[in-house]
Amino acid sequence: MSRLAPAAWTVVLVAVMTLAVRADPILVAATVLLVQAQIAVGPHPADARGRTIRAPKLAAVVAASVAATTLTLWPRLMVGADGTTAGEIASVVPGSIMAVVPATAVGVVVALISQMFRKDGRRELVLTTAHAATAALLATLTVGWITSAREAMGVEIVTLGAVGTAVSVLLWCLPGDRYLIASIAMAGGALASAVVAYAQDGYYTWVFGLLMGTQVSLGALLGQAVGRAWGEGRRHASSGWGFPGAMSVALAAPLVHLIGQLGASA
Repeated sequence: MSRLAPAAWTVVLVAVMTLAVRADPILVAATVLLVQAQIAVGPHPADARGRTIRAPKLAAVVAASVAATTLTLWPRLMVGADGTTAGEIASVVPGSIMAVVPATAVGVVVALISQMFRKDGRRELVLTTAHAATAALLATLTVGWITSAREAMGVEIVTLGAVGTAVSVLLWCLPGDRYLIASIAMAGGALASAVVAYAQDGYYTWVFGLLMGTQVSLGALLGQAVGRAWGEGRRHASSGWGFPGAMSVALAAPLVHLIGQLGASA
C-alpha cells in the first residue's frame, strides 16, 4: 500500500479544517463528521486465518460520532434541567472533551445491540464487539479539533496542529528505515509548527509551536501506522487511503486539544 495517498488525504482534511476555523468554528464540525464517517466504513477485523469478519460496527460508530459532535457543540445538553441538583452544580463549557466518555458509552451500547441482530451465529463475538467499540472510541476523539477551534485563540491552535500533522505525514512517505523516517517526520512537524508560530503575531511563540508540532506529529504518525496495519492484507477501498488518513486526524485531535489548553492557560 502506498503511503502517499493516505498522507495526501490527511493533508486535505487538516487543510479544510484550517480554512473552516477561519470562516466559522462550527464548520470544523463538518470536517470532523467526514473523518468519523471514514472511520465508520473502515476495514472489518480478520480472524486468525486472515479472513475478514463482517463486524456490525457502522451503527455503533455513527451513534457515537453524532453523540460526541452534538455534545461538543452544545455542551449544556450534559447538564441537568434548571432547578435540579444537577443543573445547579454542573458546569460544562465549550472547549472541553467531556463528550468523549458518554458518546463512547453510546457506541458500546449500540455495538452490543447490533450483535443481537447478527444472523451468522455471532462468530468471533468478542473480536467483533471489541472492534466496533474501539472504532467508536477513535471516532469520538476527533472532536478535539472542535474544542480547539472554539478556544479564544482557536484559529492559531488549529493552524499549528494542522501544520504539524501535514508536514509529519508527508515526511513519513520518505523511503528508508521506518524508525529513522519517523524521527525525521516528528522533527519536521515540530520545526514547521515552530516556524509558523514564530511568524504569527500575538500570544503564540515558537516554543509553543515546537511543543504542538512534536505532539501532533506523534499522533499523526501513529494514525498512519495503525490505519495501515488495521486493513493489512485485505481488499478494502478505504484501507488504501481514507482510513489511515482519517486515523491520523483522529489521533492528532486530542493532542491538539491538550496542547491548545496548555497554551490558552499559560
